[in-house]
Amino acid sequence: MKNYKFIPISLFILLISCNPNEEHSKIVLETTGFADSTKIYLVNTETVCTDSGYIINNNLVFNADVDEPTKFLIRPIFKTRADFRVKTFWKENKLLTIKAEKGKLDNAKIEGSVIQLQADAVDASKNHLKQINDSLLKAYRSWDKEDTEGRLAVRRKGKEIMQAITDVETNYVKNNPDELYSAITLKQLMSYTIPKAETKALYENLSVEMKATKYGITIKKFLDLSRDLKIGDQAVDFQLPDLDGNLVGLKKFKGKYILLDFWGSGCGPCRMENPNLLRYYKAYREKGFEIISISFDKNRDDWANAVEKDSMIWTTVCDLRGSDGDVIMTYNAYLMPTYYLIDPNGVIIDKHLGGGQLDNMLNKIFQ
Repeated sequence: MKNYKFIPISLFILLISCNPNEEHSKIVLETTGFADSTKIYLVNTETVCTDSGYIINNNLVFNADVDEPTKFLIRPIFKTRADFRVKTFWKENKLLTIKAEKGKLDNAKIEGSVIQLQADAVDASKNHLKQINDSLLKAYRSWDKEDTEGRLAVRRKGKEIMQAITDVETNYVKNNPDELYSAITLKQLMSYTIPKAETKALYENLSVEMKATKYGITIKKFLDLSRDLKIGDQAVDFQLPDLDGNLVGLKKFKGKYILLDFWGSGCGPCRMENPNLLRYYKAYREKGFEIISISFDKNRDDWANAVEKDSMIWTTVCDLRGSDGDVIMTYNAYLMPTYYLIDPNGVIIDKHLGGGQLDNMLNKIFQ
């Protein structure tokens, strides 16, 4: 596992105390219009490690030691809707500079990252499509709900635009097999945006060097593990640790109805459903019903705190690898929450249940 160390410090102190040989770790934020002592957060989007610092004389410096390109974001304190401005960027093992203007943090200019240049080029190719899509969303929300045909037409157009955006991304991957951002983009696309066969073809087109990166290795793992599990298929068993470190799998509850619940502590809809799962569990556990909740979390404390706060008294497991976990890949469960209902013989009898469907199914089984 990679270790990341964040040290927020003002530029003045940094100039006095910092080793000049550590230039490669610096993220230098140069600002315009921000008041002194404005607090800024730095978040590693892979590990969700967060740190913060204060702008002094229009400058703030973070140290972020990474040995491979890593995605970060910076943001202010969110006090009002207008404050909701974030900037994501790719940090490599060298000095990176961010030039930001107050009120336009999301449009900050990034200097010192080759990966960021590649990402910006792809984003530029999608901008006009995103603008069209935003207009369609606005039109759809304001459309007369009685005009079903008109709303459907807007939705169809929206799907066409989203497919066009995907086409820009897949064409980039196809035409740039030697660029790391191609492997990064394909990893983002593989989970639920494009079919597995297309993922495989694009992966095979990548250069040997890109296949050897952590992104290429993850894509290969996905291609090896992922299954298109349907109703009527045998569920795939697994072994994952619970909060006490005990390995748990489907075999432990053989002969019972099992709900596999793919969730995460940061997933709002998942957390909203947990009271319903608690109600189902209390109502039916004596009749042969069990729940195994498989978390997307990478931080054990986040996972444990959510389990306690939501009174998840059933079995919860996690390997702290997020969406790169083996079971999540096997079940292709990248949307949260995702449910698989398994009968006592280990056969999947329903999946992606929600909106009262699970309630109705369990009533039918146990009443």
